[in-house]
Amino acid sequence: MVSFSFQNKTFKFLSLLAVLFLFIILGRYFNFDPEYYRNALSKFPVVLSGLIFVFLYVLTTTFIWMGPKDAFRVAGAVLFGPYISTVFVWIGEILNAAILFFLSRNLGQEFVQEKFKIKTGNIDKVKKESSALSVLALRLNPLVPFRFLDLGYGLSRVSFRKYFIVIVIASLPRIFWLQYILSGVGMNVFKDIPAVMDYFGKNFFLIKYSGLYFLGVAILSLAAVIVKKVKK
Repeated sequence: MVSFSFQNKTFKFLSLLAVLFLFIILGRYFNFDPEYYRNALSKFPVVLSGLIFVFLYVLTTTFIWMGPKDAFRVAGAVLFGPYISTVFVWIGEILNAAILFFLSRNLGQEFVQEKFKIKTGNIDKVKKESSALSVLALRLNPLVPFRFLDLGYGLSRVSFRKYFIVIVIASLPRIFWLQYILSGVGMNVFKDIPAVMDYFGKNFFLIKYSGLYFLGVAILSLAAVIVKKVKK
């Protein structure tokens, strides 16, 4: 008979799934208006509004999925501009990563280890061979959601120290790329493709940065695959 105490690995993993499901459901019941938050934050000095922004960003985007991240990123980009908003969002995403990583590790890692019968010797090998280059390539890739990475690596045996160092470096160029676009087109980035293309066409810096950014992502991704095959 299975005992569902909080020490039970299956119970903790089911608790993790329930929490994540709750995060998704909450996003359907809250409406986040970028203009409202921009107006509210504009009443304070930059430093104070920045602190409030980071606090609200972490509070909402960590625990409420599907909605607040887009609203706060747009509000921050329009209010603070691409450079300062990048710093605030970057700080928020670093804090988000720590919260989700440890939530996943504490509630789900033991279950995954037991379910897939991962032995201690294999764990040490995985920890040794886990390439920071792979984490870097995934973190830079705009098609891979930050949350999935934070939760996924929390379930793995990759150390938080290694993961943290990489995401501190890799998150910045990706966040800046999107904040720069949002500062010019706002919410139209999600619903008005012609407006986005027009903004790109008139902004040579953005075209050049985007080209270098995606070239870097492609090179790092290829390098990560090659390194992995060489290690095998």
